[in-house]
Formats: sequence, C-alpha cells, structure tokens
Amino acid sequence: MDRTFIAKHWYAYIYEQIENQTYDVDFLLKVLGRNPLNILEIGCGSGRIAVPLAQAGHSVTGMDADEYALLRCYRRGIHLPNLRCGKADVIRDDWKTGFDVVVIAGNFLINIESDMDYRQAQRRFMQKASGALLPGGHLYLDFDLSPNPSAVFNELRESSYFSGTDDLGTYGKTVSYGWVYDPATQICVCAAHWEITTSSGESFIVPDNRYKHIPTQEEVYSWLAEAGFSIERTYMNYTDQPLTNPIAPETWRATIWAKKE
Repeated sequence: MDRTFIAKHWYAYIYEQIENQTYDVDFLLKVLGRNPLNILEIGCGSGRIAVPLAQAGHSVTGMDADEYALLRCYRRGIHLPNLRCGKADVIRDDWKTGFDVVVIAGNFLINIESDMDYRQAQRRFMQKASGALLPGGHLYLDFDLSPNPSAVFNELRESSYFSGTDDLGTYGKTVSYGWVYDPATQICVCAAHWEITTSSGESFIVPDNRYKHIPTQEEVYSWLAEAGFSIERTYMNYTDQPLTNPIAPETWRATIWAKKE
C-alpha cells in the first residue's frame, strides 16, 4: 500500500469539498473586468479560482507543485480549452511569460512550501511575476494582512479544520495543536498531523507541521517596487475601501492591483 498516495489523494479530495468559497473569486472577477485576458495563476491547486476565470472567458494557465490537486483541476476543466495547468515548483522553476495578469491569490503568499528562506521566497514571487508579465501587465496579489499578527496568529488549542471520506473510501482527519507567532522573525509555527484510515481499516499518521512568514505591508510594498511594479489600487477585506497606512484595526485581508512599468 502506498501511504503517500492514499494520504495525498485524500487531502486533495477533501480540500476540494471543504474549500469552495466564492466571495474572493467574485471579487477577483470584478477587478479583472469583462475583457478577456491572458492570465497566469500561481498555486492553482484544484482549480477553485482558475476554473471560474476560464468559465468567464479568460485564457488561464495554472501552476502548482501538487499533482494530486492538479488532477482535480484537470478534471474540472476538461471541457475548458482555455484552461491549462501543469506541475512546477513555483519558487525554483521558471514561469511562463507573455501574460496580461499574474494572479497570486488564495493566501498563497503566506502558504508557500519551499526549503528557501520564506522572506526570500516571497520577494522572489514579485520578481517572477514581473518577468511573466507583458509591459503594462498587472499583478493581482491577495493575502492575509493584520495590524497585530501576534493577536491573530497566537493560539494554542487542539482543533481539526476538516475531516471526511474520499471517493476511495479513505477516512481522514486533520489535527492541529495551534499556532505560535514570533514577532522577531515574523514566523508562525504549527504542530499538526493527519489521521488516516484506509478502506481496509489500516490506520496511520502523516506529520503536517507548518510554518508561515507573515509579511508586513511595508515589506510587500518594497518588494513590489523593487520588482518594477507601481501600485494602482488596493482593497481592504474584499471591499472597494483602500488599504490604509498604518493598517486599519479592522483589516484582515489585503488585495493589491499593481502594474508592471
């Protein structure tokens, strides 16, 4: 029995069932407008964002490192000739070029999986996005932003963010013991695992320890400027209200629309 296959297939299946919100996709479509665009989405996963973009008439290319999630994207987009997706390490591999828009959404900026220094990887995202765009193209960047990360990301308690049974009869449950945030490094660390039971009744544990770098508003703005972007518009919490500097207390999500000069 291939435990890696069973566990990752289960996770991709359940993730697609649970993570199906549309409010952020609707907002992205509003920002993009109605004219068809050539779009590159980084971290496309199972296509929660890429598929609606293609259905709206845009030409979409998706990149992701998780082949189990990508398989679901292929299946969802089987009748969409304007949707293409492929496997890539989006930190170290080259991105395709010639796009009108690069989309880094779904909080992917702080959910990077890489052995590279986290801050360096986030900074590289801006540089790679610039290289993928045509002159005058745009970056759509959507990520968690808080005026007080210590209050948001420090929580020690056992919880499960999802559980369920996949189409192979595998049951699983995620278990997290909370997050600890270090304000000096801006790193959140989480101890977690998956509890997997196969259709034949065999059980095993998959470690899922995580860490995230929570960038500041100033860091993101400086990375964008360094990569040759000018910020045209910002949005707070998926509304037309712009981001403030310093960050308003009610801020929890930042969306940036930046132009490649």
